[in-house]
Amino acid sequence: MPEKSHTVVVGAGVVGLAAAAALVRRGRAVTLVDPAEPGSGCSYGNAGCFSLASIVPVGMPGMWRKAPGWLLDPEGPLAIPPRYAPRVAPWVFKLLRNSSIHRVRRIAAELHSLLSPALDHWRPLADWAGVPELIRRNGWAVVYESAAAFEADRLGWRLRAEHGARIEFLEGAAIRDLEPALAPAYTHMAYLPEQGQCLNPLRLSQALEATLRRQGARFVKAPAMDFIFRDGRVSAVVTGAGPVDADHVVIAAGAFSKPLARRLGDDIPLETERGYHAMVKTGQPPLGRPVMSAEGKFFATPMEEGLRFAGSVELGGLKLPPNFRRADVLLKKGRAMLPGLDTGETTQWMGFRPSLPDSKPAIGPSRRAGNAYYAFGHGHVGLTAAAVTGEIVADLIHGLRPAISPVPFRPDRF
Repeated sequence: MPEKSHTVVVGAGVVGLAAAAALVRRGRAVTLVDPAEPGSGCSYGNAGCFSLASIVPVGMPGMWRKAPGWLLDPEGPLAIPPRYAPRVAPWVFKLLRNSSIHRVRRIAAELHSLLSPALDHWRPLADWAGVPELIRRNGWAVVYESAAAFEADRLGWRLRAEHGARIEFLEGAAIRDLEPALAPAYTHMAYLPEQGQCLNPLRLSQALEATLRRQGARFVKAPAMDFIFRDGRVSAVVTGAGPVDADHVVIAAGAFSKPLARRLGDDIPLETERGYHAMVKTGQPPLGRPVMSAEGKFFATPMEEGLRFAGSVELGGLKLPPNFRRADVLLKKGRAMLPGLDTGETTQWMGFRPSLPDSKPAIGPSRRAGNAYYAFGHGHVGLTAAAVTGEIVADLIHGLRPAISPVPFRPDRF
């Protein structure tokens, strides 16, 4: 393989940036194609957690009983706009089919293989980008307002423990000893001290972009629309700025990857979980680590620029306008979680979380072209899994057997 064989990475979010970095560090020429600024989508607006223990899939046993109540609650953690419901129904059906205890145990084991080494991959990558200070390993926690709510999550904690996660269960005053600012309503806490966080996800992406540019990577600010094929391979990516020649292609366009995959011969059931956040500008965030509300299904994460309340799932696709009432609800619940918090200066955001119905990403070659690879659909673990995914894709492009098997994430599994 020529030293400067050229790879086009479609998508400059954190997964695309990590894949580009893995390739550049191995001597490849890389061009990244994206109509938006690098790292400005979900890579910016996420909860900032390196969740090595986020192996529990979205679809869990008994979820079908809870979902109607969530949907009927205007402040619940799940929303489906009525006009989008018919379109998303097949995806929801596939999600429920993956929620049996047998499927959940298998998915958890497969996600564990992808997520458990995440920090071991992220630390050298952050060093390479010159921002090691953005990665902190101070754990995160989940809090509950009742023993019944805690018991309802017992299966998830058992799955995490079976796969080696260190978990400390706290009650009463011990919760406030760890996080004094939390409201007294919380009666139970699961604390995972070995998890990590990113203090500024956007700055991490920007540092990767800057280092890639210094290393010779090219950025094309335009949409990728199609491909030119020659002898069963992609020879160029057709963009809004003209064709870009390619020896290999990586599709890492997040929620926008589905039509590109179709042009490459794969009908992958990618759906968009629209996530929201409310960012509170504060000099010293009142939490020492990310804390999730189990009932509210949101994270409160201390960051460089303040405190971020992030979460919510709205199955509404890519075209409907944002419903920022979802962000207002996050802020309302955040105030209840942290009664002493001054929320005077806040900003809101909505982004497109790319999700597959079995909670696993698509990583591997396309059906139509042997030199085109997928790296999308990471759902709630895109930031966590980005560096690992980048290394897997780089191994595949170089004809190597990845240290972490991509077989469970093969795109043709559907």
